[in-house]
Amino acid sequence: MRSRFAVWSLAFWTALASPALGQAPPAQDRIGELERKIEVLAGEVERLRIGEAAEEPSLVSELGLGPAAAKIYKKSPKKVSVGGYGEMTYQNFRGRKQNGATAGKADEVDFLRGVLYTGYKFNDCITFNSEIEFEHASESKRGEVSLEMASLDFRPWKAFGVRTGLLLMPVGLINEVHEPTTFHGVRRPNAESSLIPTTWRENGVGVFGELGPVEYRSYLVTGLQAVTDTGTSPKGKGFDASTALRNGLSSGSKSLADDFALVGRLDVKPWEGTVFGGSFYAGEADHEVVASVPVTLWDLHAKSEWRGLELRALYAQGHIGNTDTLNAAQSIAAGSNKSVGSGFFGGYLEAAFDLFFLRPTGGHYLAPFLRYERYDTQWKVPTGWTKNPSNSRIEYTFGLTYKPVSQVAVKADHQILKDQGLTGIGQTNLGIGYIF
Repeated sequence: MRSRFAVWSLAFWTALASPALGQAPPAQDRIGELERKIEVLAGEVERLRIGEAAEEPSLVSELGLGPAAAKIYKKSPKKVSVGGYGEMTYQNFRGRKQNGATAGKADEVDFLRGVLYTGYKFNDCITFNSEIEFEHASESKRGEVSLEMASLDFRPWKAFGVRTGLLLMPVGLINEVHEPTTFHGVRRPNAESSLIPTTWRENGVGVFGELGPVEYRSYLVTGLQAVTDTGTSPKGKGFDASTALRNGLSSGSKSLADDFALVGRLDVKPWEGTVFGGSFYAGEADHEVVASVPVTLWDLHAKSEWRGLELRALYAQGHIGNTDTLNAAQSIAAGSNKSVGSGFFGGYLEAAFDLFFLRPTGGHYLAPFLRYERYDTQWKVPTGWTKNPSNSRIEYTFGLTYKPVSQVAVKADHQILKDQGLTGIGQTNLGIGYIF
């Protein structure tokens, strides 16, 4: 409506401003000239409209960033990109554990996270991107406000670029691309997030790029923190038995710089919708607090979409050296089952099928899915310590994902959680998530 008003306004004032020297042209000629000018102006407005529409890029993951964050790459120079995502969950826990004991867990509704992406494209080679996350709807109680990612990309060529700042670790399927519309299930797969703690980010610098069907990233980053140094460390509890590496993350906050690590990833995309890849992490985590604590982690992953069928698979394995010395530094007594795992592993298989692929209906998406997970954060422990059987887990998750549009996901699932200690608690989950 505004475009049409602008055309007629411009045409009107153009007609009034036309020179009236000499005898005015016949009325028919004036009307014809006015119609011609209106047609020209209408064409210009339409071209502007199409150009503005083209400014809003499609939401597609790119260069290690999720769909909402990656759209800055499609912007013109000197442009700002604003996006984000959010998710709210409902968890209904069974009243009993596997062993029949009372579960003691209350049902819960949580606005799990609300995230804002902001990016700026300085020119065709230099791009800034950031992610700010609000967890649990508050920075009090269990919530927090965190800078999840903030990076500068210097990319003169498609095949090679340099990335620096607070970087998402390019490990696994979820850590980099973790928006709720990109995975099935109300919660992220536990087998992956337990071993590759999402959202894992560290300060660093590295390279990235695309070479035909091959995409790569490799960064030098600050090392993990195996044990808390209360004199210098602002956060982090150090490695533990049930969460492996998670409590050793600095997350960019005054990261200790005595030790560093190398992390890398290579993905091959042989055809549309299919990815095969792997990643690795290797570095020291002692920061001169204890004796050398080398950490290695690697994964193999694959995902594919074909004619409505979606498949995902991941296997990850990690090792922590000198865990006997590390246990002593953390006052974990010999013989206990609380030892940091010297080895840990896990993986999952997942299948889903979009029912609307059989009969397309206005972009709607409805996919039942099934996921099997197996992981153990104490797969190996040092001599003199024992394993906690509750850290060896198996999970079955089945449910539905419905998308009325591609940017909104409504989810429901049921999880059967088992462990060798018979302490598993099943649960039913509902959730809604969005990206923009």
